[in-house]
Order: sequence, then structure tokens, then C-alpha cells
Amino acid sequence: MVEQVPGDQGLGVGWSEVTRTAFVAMRAAALPGAVPVSGKHGFAAAAVARVTGGLLVSTMQADPHEAARTPGLVRRAAGEDFFLTLLTEGSARLRQGGRAAEVGPGDFALVDSAHPYVFRFDRPFRSVVLQIPRAMLTSRCAAAEHVTAVPFRTARGTGAFVSPVLCALAEQGHDPGEATAASFMKNLLDLLATACDALGSDVSGKASAAVHRRDLRRAKAYLADRLHDPGLTLLAASHDLGFSLRYLRELFREADTTPRAWLYAQRLDRSRAMLSGAGHDAQSISSIALRVGFKDASHFSRAFKSRFGTSPATYRRTAVRAPSGNV
Repeated sequence: MVEQVPGDQGLGVGWSEVTRTAFVAMRAAALPGAVPVSGKHGFAAAAVARVTGGLLVSTMQADPHEAARTPGLVRRAAGEDFFLTLLTEGSARLRQGGRAAEVGPGDFALVDSAHPYVFRFDRPFRSVVLQIPRAMLTSRCAAAEHVTAVPFRTARGTGAFVSPVLCALAEQGHDPGEATAASFMKNLLDLLATACDALGSDVSGKASAAVHRRDLRRAKAYLADRLHDPGLTLLAASHDLGFSLRYLRELFREADTTPRAWLYAQRLDRSRAMLSGAGHDAQSISSIALRVGFKDASHFSRAFKSRFGTSPATYRRTAVRAPSGNV
């Protein structure tokens, strides 16, 4: 199958629809500070998609823009694929899962469509994109989810073997036959898995406690900002943060807790501060319970007493009397 998408699609709906049809739902936007394209007016882009060896291989070229797979798009349609993007001209910056990478000609990187990510192209570019079903890669490489938004440098290492094979598959002008193409694709995926394992070991070796502390701070800040929402789920939180659910749980496990337990404790701590604060003395206990994410006042009272050894009402009376009694 060959699909030709003509240029001059326009940003917004035009190019977003092209990427949705060819790859996965994304939102395209112009870059105010992008390098202008001499002699051109408006946005121009083109893509050609070809099924080779059972997988979709696409070649793309486009003017500067940003393409984002937003949390909202992920929630509406969860992705089931990895995308390998190999830059043949230009450069790109991408972010996913708290990681950021810059890739140039000959370099490539993976993104996971199950989580939000952002590509930024500051100048015109050309690329080759390989769409890989999740199970096809994770069955070969357990580290696949941990090396997204990490650059594979083809000037050295095992990544150097992936680039020429992928380019050859994308640029061939004739059909090599199903069996030959499938064999080439299997070899390519095996090479990619080897590169992922090698890079995964390198990334794991360099991943410091500081990185995990940073991600944990981000996760805590996100949850704290939304503790009033009783419908908050860990799945939504992990999507918005760009983490996998497993990684989110791992961060809190390293702090000897769980995301739910930490959020529960924060809700109770916030309620205690509100019960003792002068600015909230006109609010009922039920109202305070709702404001910290408890849907049921009785449940809140039981949880508060279990945590602090006294009921919310008794605590409030004690907190109000304490200042005058201490003078």
C-alpha cells in the first residue's frame, strides 16, 4: 500500500488529520520562532506510507511545527504502538515521560503512543517513521518502555546498524516480495531490540536518585493540586504526567508508600489544617470533607479519627480553644 499525502495541507485540522490517518491522533501547531522557509507561503508537508514486511513504514517531510500527542488525545484513544522516528534531514526535540531528547540527521528515537509526547521541529525536516505494535517490540526488549525520548546515536553503538536497514526499506522503489520483506523486518526488529537493551542498560546505569526525586516531586505536586477531586484516578494521573502507571507506583514505593496512600494522607492533613484555620471556621465539616476529596462525610469522620485519634468536631473545638489556653 502506498499513500501519498500532498503538500500545502495547512496546520491545525489539515496536518493533524494527516498524522491521525497515517499514524496516531496528534495536534499540530505553528512555531512562532521557527526558521522561515525561503520562497514559501504557508505550511507545506507530505507523507508516503508503505506496508513493508507487515509493518507501516512512512517517509515524511514538513515545514517547522510542533506535533503533540496530548493527554486528552491519549484518553480518547489509547495508543497500542511504538513509533521509531529516524531523522534524515533537519533536527527535532521530543519529550515523553519526563525525558527529553534532541536528534539530528541519522539519529532516531522511540515514542510510546500510549502516553503523551511532544515533537518540536524548528526547521524543515525529513524523516522515516516505523510503526511497531507494542507486543512485537516488548516481546523482544523488556526495556522498550524505558528508552522512549532517548536518542539513539547512529554514529556509534548498535543504533548504527538500525538506520541503514530502515532507510533501505523505506527507499526501495520496488516490492521485494512478502517473504523477503518480512525477513528484513524481522532482522530490523531484532537489531532494534539489541539497541534498546544496550541503551536501556546505559540509561539505567546513569539514572540517578535525583531523577527519581524530581519525578516524585512532580507526581506529588500533581496529586496535591487535584486532591479535591474525588474522581481522580491513578491512570489519568500517569497519563497527564507522561509516566507509565508502573513507574508512578515505583516512584512512591521508593518512598515507602503508594500513590493512593500518599494522596489519602494529604487529604486528611489538608482537612486538619482547614479545621484549625481561622479562615475556614464558617465552613461545615461536611463542606471541608468535600473540599479535600471525600464524597461521604461519615467516611471522612472515621478516616480522620483513625489518623489523628479524635473526631473532626472535637479537633476543631480543641484547636479553637488552644491559642487562648496557651497565653
